Amino acid sequence: MQFSRLRILVYMGLIFSAGIAAGVMAERLSSTETVSAKATPSRSNDDWRQRYLESMRTRLRMDEAQMKQLNETLDETRVEYRLLRQIYRPQMEKIHQDQVAKILRFLRPEQVAEFQKLEREREEKMKARENGPGI
Repeated sequence: MQFSRLRILVYMGLIFSAGIAAGVMAERLSSTETVSAKATPSRSNDDWRQRYLESMRTRLRMDEAQMKQLNETLDETRVEYRLLRQIYRPQMEKIHQDQVAKILRFLRPEQVAEFQKLEREREEKMKARENGPGI
């Protein structure tokens, strides 16, 4: 079986192209960034507070009396923030309800159910955040 020169050139071109493609793929695979699958640590109020207290103690070299005053200040501030949230929460909720009513006016009927689902998910996240990081 005898191959023509054209057929040989076509085969060589295909082999050369396959080599280039393999090189490009190998280069891309070797230069990709690695991804960390570590979960983010829990961010509770207590965790945040402990890290904050420790950083204040070590960086400012606070003594025990100062640490006691710092704890009392954080407790007082927590109460003040919670009182402020109770005052403005009804106003914020009213604004949000007005926004929802406006959005519902221009949604198509098939979109309403999904929007209501999104709203329920948002409310769940907001409730979860109430006990999130902070003072």
